[in-house]
Amino acid sequence: MSNQQIQKVKVKRLAHVGLWTTDVSAQAHFYHQVLGLDARAAVGNVDDDEANIFLALDEVSHSVGLFEDTRLVATNGRRPVQRSPLHHLSFEVDSDAELAALAARLKMAGIDLMLEARDGDPDMGDTLWFNDPDGNRIEISARADDLLITPRGRRSLWHPQTLQHIALYTPHLEAMVEFYTEALGFDISDWLLRERAWLRCNQNHHTIMFIQGQAGIDHLGFGIADGPELFHWADHLSQHQVPLVWGPGRHGASGDLFLRFADPDGIHVELSAGIQQYYDHDVTAPPRLWHTRATALNLWGPLPAWIREGVQV
Repeated sequence: MSNQQIQKVKVKRLAHVGLWTTDVSAQAHFYHQVLGLDARAAVGNVDDDEANIFLALDEVSHSVGLFEDTRLVATNGRRPVQRSPLHHLSFEVDSDAELAALAARLKMAGIDLMLEARDGDPDMGDTLWFNDPDGNRIEISARADDLLITPRGRRSLWHPQTLQHIALYTPHLEAMVEFYTEALGFDISDWLLRERAWLRCNQNHHTIMFIQGQAGIDHLGFGIADGPELFHWADHLSQHQVPLVWGPGRHGASGDLFLRFADPDGIHVELSAGIQQYYDHDVTAPPRLWHTRATALNLWGPLPAWIREGVQV
């Protein structure tokens, strides 16, 4: 394997997101009944009383993993310390050869790697695990062969097309951007001053977004077909008594139509239609720099108070 091959390899997509939760059942019910994800598996661990559920959008793998939060409560001496609900992120490459090349690239960057069981699919072999600069657990696997997956039958009428992106708060914005670009091959699509960065690993404008602030999840993003479907989703959410927390609107940075709501744990979920596409396989487009938060985040109106109040630059 040449050094050039090692340096060119990059992750290709966000496979799934693992979430800590104190109520696996309530979260699973929401993602199944409201978002239309199907339960893939439930795994009970007798030793530490975990009960984990995996929910899928397609026939290949799961998109969301729910993990019973058994972490000890941390305090600062006076009150509990708020911790991120992120259990881990899982990305995919296209083949075992790319996985081996990426492992070599990470070792060259001095990243400590471990081979451990594939999350949610332990029978499919081990995958790479390591930590990013914030200590988030990251899994990298080779894409499963669609021919080896047994179809699960009829799907719910209401479900997004794909898990599209995740937005994370980080106290180390520049270090995280450098790690994901240099070690994992992401490209920078847009910057908002020293506050936010949008990174892509495929044609979509972003697969991951970083926001300066205390470590945590800003939102999970799911892709849907088009703008008219967005308004049907608004009606669907209303029927399930799930209020919108933002939108409909149009992001300036990525150009997509969006709306947001919250799951039972308060994690924001975003539905996105028409996200900007990049076709720069051989030539990398330079990142754009936004100077105004309002236009970068919503071209259609003012920002909600929780964005204005929560920004930490």
